[in-house]
Amino acid sequence: MSQSTHSFSVITLGISLLTLTVATPVLGITAPASQNASAPAVGTPAPKAASKSARKQTIRELDWEELIPEESRERFLAGPPPAVHDYLGEGGMAAQQIMDFSVNKSLNGSTVKIPGFIVPLDIGKDGLVSEFFLVPYFGACIHVPPPPPNQIVYVRMNKGIALDSIYEAYWITGKLKASNKTTRLGASAYQLDGSKVEIYKY
Repeated sequence: MSQSTHSFSVITLGISLLTLTVATPVLGITAPASQNASAPAVGTPAPKAASKSARKQTIRELDWEELIPEESRERFLAGPPPAVHDYLGEGGMAAQQIMDFSVNKSLNGSTVKIPGFIVPLDIGKDGLVSEFFLVPYFGACIHVPPPPPNQIVYVRMNKGIALDSIYEAYWITGKLKASNKTTRLGASAYQLDGSKVEIYKY
């Protein structure tokens, strides 16, 4: 699978996430001074899943391309889309998400493990993250259109997690289903009921 299948643009992430203490400038918030991780380059892809021969039968490791219906993969555009600027340049409107909710129905109900970057959606008073978008590559500016919903996974954890750094790639394990989720940051075509989060070790 090509590196391009791990492409994501962090939607209109100039947001205020209350007490969130870890994020990128794109998110409009600042990482804590004690955090040593540095932001990866824009467009840095999430790591690839293990080879199919190494995947366990009970937990299916996914690459992002597998979320696209098989009949649509030939038309799947490689890499992040180009930036869209109007006559206002950088001061122009944010790029709009292309709405494609077509899904790979064979994945519905599967227990999966997928690598990606975390975009927090909900942060509790205790600082734990319980809901987030999992995306296939590290964020870009708001003028780059985000990927379609079938390349974003809405994750709801069974318990909140302490997010050390959004600069890291993570493995997320849980039960996947085709289910639309719309937030002020964008829309997703999949939901994953998360049971385990691991930092990806390169």
